[in-house]
Amino acid sequence: MGQGLKFSLADDVRNIASMINNKLQMGVDLDKVVFIRSYGSKTKAYARTFSLPSQWRYVLETNTLYIVEVISERYDSLSCQDKAYVLTHELMHIPSNMSGGLRNHSYSGFSKLKHLLRKLEIPKEC
Repeated sequence: MGQGLKFSLADDVRNIASMINNKLQMGVDLDKVVFIRSYGSKTKAYARTFSLPSQWRYVLETNTLYIVEVISERYDSLSCQDKAYVLTHELMHIPSNMSGGLRNHSYSGFSKLKHLLRKLEIPKEC
């Protein structure tokens, strides 16, 4: 029988996301975002973003609005440049007004993603 899904907090991911958020002036309040790393997922995604419904926030007594999950099996082996791309993409799902919903891929920022990444000075090691 399989081990199932496991999770851990991902401070390294938070640090990269903070650098991206600051340099690109995205305006995301990262104090309301939790970054986690999952192990054992079968998804083909590198990362995904979830909004926490208001009912869950009430019951859990939390100010967390969003969860950004990186999939260890796919994300961890990426170059720093690719990690920055993935995290910029995930942060774009979060509206700067922190309304609780998520932006979909029709948001105009997604078409500018590669251009935005040129503004970042991404280190070789992250």
